[in-house]
Amino acid sequence: MALAALISAYRYASDEAEGLRSTLPLAGRTLLEHQARLAALAGADNVVVLAERVPVALAQAVERLRRSGMRVEIARGVNDAADRIHPDEELLVVGDGCLASPRLFRRMVKARAPALLTVPDEPDRAMFERMDATVRWGGLMLVSGAFLRDTAAMLGDWDVESTLLRRAVQSDAERVDATAGNAAGRTPLLVDGIIDLEGFDRHMLATARPRGRDWPWRHVFPLIEGVVAPPLLRRGTDPIWFAVGAVTAAVAAGILIAAGWRLAGQAALMLSGPIAAVAERLAGARLSPLRWSGAFFIARSLAAVAALLILSFDLAKETGWGAWPVAAMLLLAMAALAGEQRILRHLPGGLAPHWIASLDGLIWAMLPFALIGQWLAGVAVLAAYALASFGFVQREVAIRVAAQASEPA
Repeated sequence: MALAALISAYRYASDEAEGLRSTLPLAGRTLLEHQARLAALAGADNVVVLAERVPVALAQAVERLRRSGMRVEIARGVNDAADRIHPDEELLVVGDGCLASPRLFRRMVKARAPALLTVPDEPDRAMFERMDATVRWGGLMLVSGAFLRDTAAMLGDWDVESTLLRRAVQSDAERVDATAGNAAGRTPLLVDGIIDLEGFDRHMLATARPRGRDWPWRHVFPLIEGVVAPPLLRRGTDPIWFAVGAVTAAVAAGILIAAGWRLAGQAALMLSGPIAAVAERLAGARLSPLRWSGAFFIARSLAAVAALLILSFDLAKETGWGAWPVAAMLLLAMAALAGEQRILRHLPGGLAPHWIASLDGLIWAMLPFALIGQWLAGVAVLAAYALASFGFVQREVAIRVAAQASEPA
């Protein structure tokens, strides 16, 4: 069944000088944009913003969402909103100023409509609307388009959110406890001012950390990202520029090596990895996929191969033709490893360990040899590293294929 989202955006912040709750600044954009992207990640292909007035900041936020490819409409009243949502669609209602985790959005859309997200009735959650003596509404609701239309028909002067909530409660809606299984996460926030968002950008960056990458991405790059990414996120820096910068650094490495500045070229290659990681971290924090990420990775990989060939040409002039077979062995081993990894990913439990040779793993493993000037020995060790990784992954593929073949039909 199709899913739409209705985001309320009509309440002012506690300090009216801050504007609407929905236009409060978050990670260089607005709270509304974050809510809309959360809804889209949960499966909503149509987002309707319920706004009694459309100040410039709200209109700009909606336009940015549209430029990113999302289908977003503004409804000036509940009847207008109901007309924009098909009666048979499921509707995810996001309360004005509600900020919840992607996990809670996913839990809500998997529930049976009508459903309500709930939080315990505790003193620090007094801003959430009370449902009964024990729980309050957590700011997310799943109903149907027909349910919204019926509510709009009888609304009168009642508040949209409160009326939908009361009708859902009377309909014996399923209750989704926001605190269940959430020991390591955050329960919903009801944002009423800029102060409520203090520090939330760091939480967004922490949850956006890429997982399942190689050892530099897991153990080295986060040390750099933790310093660089937070101020960039608050300024609204477009991650695409860092992706371009990563490719540029890799291209510059080949030029520096060709000019005879090998250490500077090695440094540029090493720097390209953290720059690419910052780009992905910023994009992940904003819940917006990095545009052309695959193309950027291919371009960076080709630039690194070019740097290797330039280095091999220089080494061949110094030590003889033996540098070329070593470089060829490295490239062929990495090509074969990539093919085996693609097969492994399609098998049950097919994830290669993080120590397996990779683009950034090879670049950073070259550092000690570069520092002592043993470039040919370094390339030889990288070739052996790549061959060992290929052998290990090929063995894992064989084991998993044999296990699948031995399973009874």
